[in-house]
Amino acid sequence: MPDWKQIVRKDLRVLGVLSPEFAEELAGHLEDSYEASQHEGVTADVAFQRTMSQIEGRRKIWLVLRFLQEDVMTGFSRKVALPGLLTFAASGFVSLAFALAHIQPRIIWLADGQFLALPLWDWCLLPICGALGALLSQRNGGSRLQRIAAALFPSAIMGIVLLLIFPVGFTLSRFVPNYGWDTAVALKSLGLWLLGYVAVPAVLLLLGAGVIEKMKRLPAHAM
Repeated sequence: MPDWKQIVRKDLRVLGVLSPEFAEELAGHLEDSYEASQHEGVTADVAFQRTMSQIEGRRKIWLVLRFLQEDVMTGFSRKVALPGLLTFAASGFVSLAFALAHIQPRIIWLADGQFLALPLWDWCLLPICGALGALLSQRNGGSRLQRIAAALFPSAIMGIVLLLIFPVGFTLSRFVPNYGWDTAVALKSLGLWLLGYVAVPAVLLLLGAGVIEKMKRLPAHAM
């Protein structure tokens, strides 16, 4: 009899974590399917291949997405949302502190007159904010995936805000005369701002979360 729990853990390994409850449930389902196939009179190899087809291809993608959703949403408020909001507040405080100190973002002007404001000094402290989110989530019992989600909260919020700007501007351009909306320019600007305020900060926030993960693996005597 195949070890379906081991197969599930190996085949659906996601970011090094897999919910024990989810693995148990899926392994039980696969075992029942395997035994049902054998009762139909097929060989063990055919029964195994038929059962494995349930966690391969598109079905595997669906199962991974289901696991990701289940893992992140379990205890979402305590393990993701609250640590994430505190991380967002910390990153906002960093930006405010630099603004009060009159340390402005670096402005990069592009050939077509557009510009990108790069908060370089803010970026330097983002790893600390990411580490804070991951640490708070860890203290609340968050899984690795939940700790990553909490650390990425500031980038996620900025991404949502920026992605909402485009449909709002496009809609207004349809109803407000002479609104001055240029879809091509707006898309280019959106891409630049997503790069500067979502993608790069996300990498730096993950860097801080990675430090917490590394410290978590260190032996107690080494810390």
